[in-house]
Amino acid sequence: MPLTYIHDLIHKALERYGLVFQSLEIHSDTLTTYGKHGDLHYKILIDEHPYSIRLLREKRYAESALSQSTPDLLTKQLRYTDYLRAHGIPVMERVKPTHEALFTTINDSDGQKWTCCLFHWMDGHHVTANTRHTAAQMGTLARRLHDVSLHQQEIRFPFIDHTVAYQHWLNEFQQFSFSRLPEINRDLFDSYLNLVQHHIDTARPADPSSIQPVISTDLNSLNILWNHNQQIVGIVDHEHIGATDRVQDLAWLIKWYARTESIESHDVSGRLARSLLAYYNSPTMLVPEDDPRLASLLWLSGCFNLHFVEQTKHLLQEVGQHPEQYNPLQLHLETYHLRGERLTGLLI
Repeated sequence: MPLTYIHDLIHKALERYGLVFQSLEIHSDTLTTYGKHGDLHYKILIDEHPYSIRLLREKRYAESALSQSTPDLLTKQLRYTDYLRAHGIPVMERVKPTHEALFTTINDSDGQKWTCCLFHWMDGHHVTANTRHTAAQMGTLARRLHDVSLHQQEIRFPFIDHTVAYQHWLNEFQQFSFSRLPEINRDLFDSYLNLVQHHIDTARPADPSSIQPVISTDLNSLNILWNHNQQIVGIVDHEHIGATDRVQDLAWLIKWYARTESIESHDVSGRLARSLLAYYNSPTMLVPEDDPRLASLLWLSGCFNLHFVEQTKHLLQEVGQHPEQYNPLQLHLETYHLRGERLTGLLI
């Protein structure tokens, strides 16, 4: 995407925030993404003062089975960041537009609508290879986030049940024509899908009415900032704030913060998982009946997430076109089968 286009888009957005400035500098090599949702994230300097600007496409998540994004939901998410900051949670601080809305919308020269959110810049670095210390810090932060959410009653979010998305993806795979697969792939894939269904069934709460929703956000390693003393100084995500339950959220946290190497690594440590749960003080909130559900949600978070689904669809298409080349799909499924064993083994 041309830098001149980005510059014009950001300049137009900043006008809606009433900012009068002499210079605008876009750090095109820092915090810049153009990911699967078409978001644009940049660090910018306005008269040498740093800000984080986020431009979201109009139909962000329109095709997602996990969540939707609407102006009403974004308003709630931004209001909730104000609530969190008021309660000592170090989430990024938004800049207020000149009008009453919490964000602004602009159109580019082609008529494409963008939603703009502007925040004061937060300094810090990411940690993707975890230690007992970082896992403990995340357990403490998650408990604070969950508990503080119980004390506000004004902002209501729709409850997100991840098993709905998992079942949706599973149904899509079950409609695939297995006859196009070589026998060894067919048996392996069928076995994997049966395992997925088992974990979905186990992950569903026995009594949904007993679930007490908490509000959380996406706390993966790229949304958390640390200082040089290895203390958490910032949460830089707002697009995923929503209602969930403790067990669902803990499953994702264990998957992320039991990693001992990079964010792409499948290497995990039981010591890190136990550290996170200990500092979350899970015995005060979880009961033994939650254990099977937590294990299955952990398995699904690592072995049937969106990345796995997209990879698998691509490999199935390749196998369908070249049935003699089945090894990539076989290796893919075997790799994730092993990952599932490692993940559930964290809770033993």
